[in-house]
Amino acid sequence: MIHLHLVNGFLGSGKTTAIVAAARQHLARGQRVGVVTNDQGRYLVDTAFVRAQQLPVVQVAGGCFCCNYHDLAQVLERLQADARPDVIYAESVGSCADLVATVVQPLRALEAGGIPPTSLSAFADARLLLRRLRGQPLPFSDDVIYIWDQQLAEAELLVINKMDLLGEDDRRALQALAPARYPEKRLLLQSSLRAEDVAVWVQAIEAGEAAPPLAALALDYGRYGAGEQQLAWVDQALVIQTPQDVRPALSALLGALDEAVRRRGMPVGHIKLLARGDGRVAKLSLTAMGEADDRAALPPMGREIELLVNARVQGDAAALREAVTEALQAIGAAHGLTWRWKAEQAFHPKAPLARPR
Repeated sequence: MIHLHLVNGFLGSGKTTAIVAAARQHLARGQRVGVVTNDQGRYLVDTAFVRAQQLPVVQVAGGCFCCNYHDLAQVLERLQADARPDVIYAESVGSCADLVATVVQPLRALEAGGIPPTSLSAFADARLLLRRLRGQPLPFSDDVIYIWDQQLAEAELLVINKMDLLGEDDRRALQALAPARYPEKRLLLQSSLRAEDVAVWVQAIEAGEAAPPLAALALDYGRYGAGEQQLAWVDQALVIQTPQDVRPALSALLGALDEAVRRRGMPVGHIKLLARGDGRVAKLSLTAMGEADDRAALPPMGREIELLVNARVQGDAAALREAVTEALQAIGAAHGLTWRWKAEQAFHPKAPLARPR
């Protein structure tokens, strides 16, 4: 029997990091693991990053799970045939909600060869959640926050991630506020960089503590769609050449991207870079809290690299593309690097499609 674990949560909440860490623990037990990634775009950092970990991965691109159920069912079938996994983790795009109605119920009914899901977890960045519980403003519009709230409302298991980025006082505050706000939920306060924390999550989902709810959300699709369409996506695949070590330029590029989008008044959901060169892969990311989340040192990568850029912000897609180009130009001038685009897209997600209840 294959165990299928659905993982939801807003942009930048650390889902992919947790899945890769969980996969390593399954592999250490001798279990085969597969991963399904999902995004509105097509040139996905997460897919490339998971593949670089030597994990079988398939992707549902060009839309969220809730609007692409048949694509999800097809890639699950392909993953079963190719990798014969014991465990599959399926990570929804960070702007996706209403998974019970659009994904869980069809999978339970075995529509299009689906696999009944074992669990549904919702991830939240501890820093954003603490602001929400304290009644402090989040950097997004009310409609975007509506999506964030519904993701947390839907799952029985709430994984409050990145606890290591909170100070001691804030950790204590969150430990008090979260159970009061979500008394009906199983709460895990963790850092996905800690193997022992991820082991607790894996144990919980294997023990049935995160079984997907039977009832679907009473979701306002007008607000859901408005929130989706206020978000902008830019995906780029580039080749970069540099006369020197590329690592300082990559780190500087992340800061330049942050500065360029914030100067335009566009709150960051998630900005991710994935660089490949000399057989090595490095991932860098920036989230809504305005600081880089990746704390691992970048490996040497040579002087020509392939770079994937995934930028998701609230704002205008054309303005986001302009901001990314501006950041590349600034870093190119400062570090003497040149680049050429291999592929690019800039867009707003389509309004999600409701599944009949």
